[in-house]
Amino acid sequence: MKILKTIALMVIIFALMGCGAAKVKTTASTMPTESQTSQGQDAPADPTPLTTVSLQWIGLDKDQVSPNDLKADGQPDGHFHLTVPFNQSSAVKSIWIRYSEFGNSFKWGWIYNKNLLIDGYKMAVFDSLGNQILPQNDNGYRVDGLTDFDLYVSELNNENGRDTFKFEKNQTFNLELDYVTQGNQVGQYTTSVQLTDFNK
Repeated sequence: MKILKTIALMVIIFALMGCGAAKVKTTASTMPTESQTSQGQDAPADPTPLTTVSLQWIGLDKDQVSPNDLKADGQPDGHFHLTVPFNQSSAVKSIWIRYSEFGNSFKWGWIYNKNLLIDGYKMAVFDSLGNQILPQNDNGYRVDGLTDFDLYVSELNNENGRDTFKFEKNQTFNLELDYVTQGNQVGQYTTSVQLTDFNK
């Protein structure tokens, strides 16, 4: 009789152990692995920008540039503030501001490589600390993450014997920023701003 009770007890114990192992196995199989988590919803498949590019009109508040030179000329310049997201180390190659309305077309530019000519008028570019970024004999201005620039472009008073331009309310300006990533991928940010809140 004792032998039968011992056998019955052992069968019950093995049966319970088998059920417990099955439960653990089922629970483990429903848990995502580390590789499944990294490919799930929490991690995007493609890198995305930190935010959108933003261009704001500040006003005619400082004299930083002349139409054809990176120095003051005694006239206040149009001031734009640019915020650009970079999700990896990159080098800014050039920045352009264009205005094209009512039959007029003007372009202001900044190129980091001082050996390249600007087809248009000069733009002064300052970093977030207020330091002017001067063209260098280099491949580009190094950036990483959210980056702010202050851009200054001059009004035109019969420049080159033909171009006259004054900032006015409701004008629209288009911006283009060209860059290259650390992995040699060429990229471009574009945006525009309209001078709705205009203060001279």
